[in-house]
Amino acid sequence: MTTKQTAWRWMLVPLAALLGACSPYALQGRVVTGDVSYAALVDASDPRLTGGTGVGGVEIELWTDPEKPNRERVSSAVSDGDGSFSLRVDEVGAGFLNYDCAIMTRGKGVEPVNHAFRLPPSSQRLLVIVKKGSGSSGGPLPEDLMEQFRRFNR
Repeated sequence: MTTKQTAWRWMLVPLAALLGACSPYALQGRVVTGDVSYAALVDASDPRLTGGTGVGGVEIELWTDPEKPNRERVSSAVSDGDGSFSLRVDEVGAGFLNYDCAIMTRGKGVEPVNHAFRLPPSSQRLLVIVKKGSGSSGGPLPEDLMEQFRRFNR
């Protein structure tokens, strides 16, 4: 092997790592009914992701830095007929770096869920369990404070 070939191989390794870090990340999950409303990160093979009664029409929002004033809504989705959803996250290193996140859900006839967690690797899923209740589909979820600041200081 020549020196040029060795140099090319050493340059390809960081390039491959950078391209891998830029690939799209999606937090996938499912909304199902239960006795209490909560959310949990589970392994992709968890049987609750395929069994049980899925709940469609539940709005799920994903926020980064939920405890800080500069929190940001990074993704939102509505669960489909069987309760499945996918939240696309376009943040650098999502699924690889540690991001403090929270989800907030709402849906007609189900209790809301607020849950804070670290953004998991792509091998995990988000299981949202909702209790039938007096949930409302009206009114917006909490607003991004930085966006509110920009809007009122124009």
